[in-house]
Amino acid sequence: MGNSRAIDGVNEERSIDIVIPVCGAAEALERCLASVFRHTCQPPHHLIVAVDGPQGKDVEKVLARNLDGRRELVTLLHNEVRSGFVVSVNRGMAVSKRDVVLLNSDTQVCAGWLGKLQAAANSDPAIATVTPLSNSATICSLPEFLEDNLLPAGVSTEMMGEIVERVSEREYPRLPTGVGVCLYIKRSALDGVGLFDESKFGLGYGEENEFCIRATSAGLEHIADDATFVFHEGQKSFGSDKEKLTKRAMRTLRSIDPTYVPRVAAFIRSDPLAGIRGRVADELCRTQGVSIAGGTSQPLSILHIVHGWPPFDHGGTEQYAWQLARGQVHRHRVSAFARIEDQDRNTGQRLAYLDNGIRVRAIVNNFDRRNPIARNAMKDRIFERELEIFLDQTRPDLVHVHHLAGHCVSLMGVVARRRIPIVYQVQDWWALCARSNLWRPDESLCQGPKPSQCSRCLPLTKKPPRALLNPFLYRVRRGFMRRHLRKADAYVMGSRTIRTWYSNAGLLNPDAPVHVLEYGVPAFSGHHTPPQNGACPITFGFIGSLMPHKGAHIAVQAFRGITPGAARLVLWGDPDADPDHTAHLAERSDPGVIEFKGVFEENQKAQVLESFDALVVPSVGLESFGIVAREAMSAGVPVVVSRRGALEELGIDGVCGAEFAPEDPADLRRVIDRLIDSPEILHTWRRALPAIATVEEHADEIEKIYRQVLQGSR
Repeated sequence: MGNSRAIDGVNEERSIDIVIPVCGAAEALERCLASVFRHTCQPPHHLIVAVDGPQGKDVEKVLARNLDGRRELVTLLHNEVRSGFVVSVNRGMAVSKRDVVLLNSDTQVCAGWLGKLQAAANSDPAIATVTPLSNSATICSLPEFLEDNLLPAGVSTEMMGEIVERVSEREYPRLPTGVGVCLYIKRSALDGVGLFDESKFGLGYGEENEFCIRATSAGLEHIADDATFVFHEGQKSFGSDKEKLTKRAMRTLRSIDPTYVPRVAAFIRSDPLAGIRGRVADELCRTQGVSIAGGTSQPLSILHIVHGWPPFDHGGTEQYAWQLARGQVHRHRVSAFARIEDQDRNTGQRLAYLDNGIRVRAIVNNFDRRNPIARNAMKDRIFERELEIFLDQTRPDLVHVHHLAGHCVSLMGVVARRRIPIVYQVQDWWALCARSNLWRPDESLCQGPKPSQCSRCLPLTKKPPRALLNPFLYRVRRGFMRRHLRKADAYVMGSRTIRTWYSNAGLLNPDAPVHVLEYGVPAFSGHHTPPQNGACPITFGFIGSLMPHKGAHIAVQAFRGITPGAARLVLWGDPDADPDHTAHLAERSDPGVIEFKGVFEENQKAQVLESFDALVVPSVGLESFGIVAREAMSAGVPVVVSRRGALEELGIDGVCGAEFAPEDPADLRRVIDRLIDSPEILHTWRRALPAIATVEEHADEIEKIYRQVLQGSR
């Protein structure tokens, strides 16, 4: 590992043993060991790896790969059978004669971590334990207190460690207990108090708290090292057993020391770590170039509710809400209530995420609920309770609802009961159609939802519907949607088409204003120049989901038989969205004419758009707005669209683009052939492209709607 004595600032006489208990979670263990070897001096420090019983081949490979060449620096202990987390920890501490650091196998450390922990421990002889700050360490968590935080947007573990150290005042606040994610324990405390209690806490959770109770009774103290950050992936060691183990541990701790819970509660009320959290949050904003709520004399508290959040979800609605919120954060206090899928965590677990000044609360939904009312996003007490907690924390003046899929529609009632104004944005057909797109499994357009008809429709899960239950569920769902969507104080939507559908279905509050508003797109430079006189093939592009309702198969069929040198079709989309459909497209694609490109990063969109001579939007399902078409037009690229849904409202036909009959490859082929024969048409269309509303202009219109709603609520 090289000589890092200058980094850790210790000598041979004060060396430390690092104890890492191991049970599964091979990938997290690999990251943990890599960080320890990168940032820890050996010698003088020593690593003790305590493996709890037989492990899978993946764990054994990680251990061999990382430890085999370092045997003189590592003690490897193996329990013959699974004996529990605490037994493994105790074995590691028992073979040591030094101060120890207990380090979870799903953590990652930063530069200088061990030296700073030791300096904190030696700052007072009465100290027994030291806990660093972490993203997920209950009372030592940041940026949000008591939360399981994801790393802030664009911030690495190393950056977070540097920020914490830079703003720290080395106050070493006293704690009621240490936190076992990463816990420095002095040898004198271990010798005086003893090891962890295996009989009461053998499986883990609560063992370090009980040890700290004994240490406190012996007159010793526990502190936080407010200069050190350790990243904790969270729940990799215990998985889905966390909640059960935590409840059991709390019952035991109350019986051991009735004063323990009140002491922790008093610490939470006084919150001595508020200062360091605030300085870290301010430094994160400075690092990210964010100025919070400084542009208006009347900043609002705005909460966005959406079914996903970048970078965890990249759908159009998620991107829209994210861009709008990022534009608002300079003028207002902005937060977001989102849903995230994470199979390593339980449905209902909440995660905190700081995104360039936006406070995001993400609730895990792995779509594993057995209750059909919750599974069908009608009512879910878990999500209602989490929103209630977040409303108490953020105290919004207004809630902007973008999408409730993955949550539940009853969240509208949670907000309405608090008399908080609601702006509901109609993004797609989800409230009308559980498939969100009015597209039948037989690949035909639905003419309108009916409970009897919907109950026979194969849902997106592709699980066969239940003949007796489904008609009842869809009647209930329809009632839930109508009752709760009518709680909105105003509606925003991108097209007259979708307004008509929602109005006809009775989903809109007749007393609330409806705003049909053109969504804004980023301003692109539009440098691309289309080819002339057949000098090179015309490039037609497709951007969208490779799913049947987006119509890529119509474009593929239209391009069959085209001479490769005349035109080509470039398809951008996730091939795994519907693998069977992607395979179907590939089978029918002419080599040299059609190219599959996969997905691109959002920051590459301008480059992708400007590589096209024309964009094809061949949707056979109903489009609610047509954001990609407008992005292309903003980039100076003419578009060719099907006459379906909101695409007809573009008004481009023969002016700055073309329309064709939906589900008619021959009609699209006629447009393609015309452009091949007369490529100068593309230049004419390009010059006639209208100005497209920008994200900033759209945000200004949204702000006007907010003010109108708030004025009307007074």
